[in-house]
Amino acid sequence: MLMRRVDPPGRAAPAGRAGVTLAVAVTGYILHYWVWMLIGPLGPQLGYRFGLDAGAWALLGSVPLVVGVLLRVPAGVLTDRFGARVVLPVVSLVAAVAAAGLAVVDGLAALVVVACALGVGGAGLPAAAAALVRAVAPGRRAPALSLLAGGMCLAATAGVAVRATVAIDREHGLLILTCALLGHAGLAAVVLRDRPTAGRRPGGAWSAVPALVRRPVTRYLAVWYGVSCGGLVALDVYLPAYLHHTYGVGWTVAMLFAAGAVGLGAMAGPFGGWLCRRRAPTAVIGTCFTALAALLVVLAFELPLAWVAGPALGGVAVALGTAFGSVLALIGRTAPPAQAGTITGVIGAVGSGVGLFPALLINTVHDINGSYAIGLILLAAAAISGASSLRARRAWIGAAVAFPAPADVAAQADDASQAATTIVALEGPQVRAYLGDVTAVLATLATRHEVAVVCRDGGTGIGFQLVAGLRRHLPAHTVLAVTAETPPHPHETAAIAEMIDAGKIPVVLVDGVDPTPTAMLLAVSVDADQVLQLSPDRVEGLIPFQRLPGTHLPLVGG
Repeated sequence: MLMRRVDPPGRAAPAGRAGVTLAVAVTGYILHYWVWMLIGPLGPQLGYRFGLDAGAWALLGSVPLVVGVLLRVPAGVLTDRFGARVVLPVVSLVAAVAAAGLAVVDGLAALVVVACALGVGGAGLPAAAAALVRAVAPGRRAPALSLLAGGMCLAATAGVAVRATVAIDREHGLLILTCALLGHAGLAAVVLRDRPTAGRRPGGAWSAVPALVRRPVTRYLAVWYGVSCGGLVALDVYLPAYLHHTYGVGWTVAMLFAAGAVGLGAMAGPFGGWLCRRRAPTAVIGTCFTALAALLVVLAFELPLAWVAGPALGGVAVALGTAFGSVLALIGRTAPPAQAGTITGVIGAVGSGVGLFPALLINTVHDINGSYAIGLILLAAAAISGASSLRARRAWIGAAVAFPAPADVAAQADDASQAATTIVALEGPQVRAYLGDVTAVLATLATRHEVAVVCRDGGTGIGFQLVAGLRRHLPAHTVLAVTAETPPHPHETAAIAEMIDAGKIPVVLVDGVDPTPTAMLLAVSVDADQVLQLSPDRVEGLIPFQRLPGTHLPLVGG
């Protein structure tokens, strides 16, 4: 008996509808990011008009950033409660009013109010991410969300390029932006079809926020988000000044160079999402951080721009963009659709706070000694420290970086059978890039069933990483790694049965080509109710296939 079920909250929209949602979400995020960062490009004009010195201008520019960060969590919770169809148009409308207000503001107090309203643009990320997670098939959510990274970099690229090449007055430019935001608000209200989970109480959504912050996956993703996104923002803001002061490049050329570098980051974002479907995400991010550290050290020595520093700056943009795309891909791949807005809001808020560190460090060090070298060396040290931590703790980080039941696969198993004992067969090398997803599914399943896992390690160490990840997800359970012959001896199956009866979770490591026959034999020996095989599928995500132990044909995956 072969069974598969698609869970309603995570059901993907038809291909055409998913494509429309993708276009609306990415376009909205580009416009919202542009509004969020609008004070910076207009700073000199505003400072001259209102008599602001450099300190007051910098303080005013930080207002939208702070407001946007603070609003991301409420925006995410509201998205999960009312849907992106409501929240995304509201963000666009408020951003449109703020952009229009900036064109006509005539007092300092009114300017501060407008700056706060501009910060609402920073709250668009959770709504855009939630719309994508609910519209796109599970296996395609990772590359879909990585396009948001590309969209952010594209917005930054366009902003720098327009300032450098297009002569347009403030009022007309803001009017064009206002019209674009109003058009997006109307389009999003008409075409988006996402719906929140039925019956979810608002209090339950707010109470989930502290629990999310305490999860290791949230902390890791927030730090990675902050380093990668904050690095891209620092590149956008400080690269023209770096090129002008260090190499004497004219401001127009420096801004065009910065636009090109951030454009490389825009292309690298989707590349990061693509990589995460084929490689372990922690390995991708660790490699990006290692390359980033090496390139920052090169830049600290102020080597010739044309042959060394220029390509190094391009490499920095690619490394940051790839890492940022990988982080958003991980969110898309593991966030349950019902909580996608809250999860993205929490990670975006905490990560944005972390992301202020690179820019503040570079600016502070430069103000102290007039050089960027020390700041670059310190950032390189931070990057290599992060990469070393990823490599040293990869035994469990890869398995722990996932939210519970990312695709509700455990719920599928529950609905397929009211079983008490479940044996899960895993092909270790096959699920290596999906280890966090698999661990989250097994952890959720283990809270409902008696579970034993039969895993073919293949000499990769996947089995022990799985054990470490399960222990992180299930601190109150006893998770044991057990080696067994193929087929298992009677005394081995008896020992495993005793572990299951005692409420422990044995992870049985076996040799051979296919762990399924061993799982079937073990199921018969311990009188299990069902055998599941988790198989990664690039469209559907993780798919559980069920076959009752009475049938001795091999299970089919994907």
